[in-house]
Amino acid sequence: MNKKGECEYCSRLITGKPVNKILRNKKHVYCSEFCFRLYFYGVPTISYDNLQKMYSFYCISVPMQDFRKVLNGLKTEED
Repeated sequence: MNKKGECEYCSRLITGKPVNKILRNKKHVYCSEFCFRLYFYGVPTISYDNLQKMYSFYCISVPMQDFRKVLNGLKTEED
């Protein structure tokens, strides 16, 4: 069991109501039902830092003006 106030699966601080589960007569604390299910089904853990790195590969920043140019270009191609 991790420190009090941390999720046992993702190791983040629990800010809301914790999810308490008893498995094999031991109390476990998770930040959400989702984390409990990931733990229960044996999904490998990923650190929050690695999750942020992975997410950054899928997201790009586009200034609003450039985004509007792209949208306007798509509208003229469909016409």
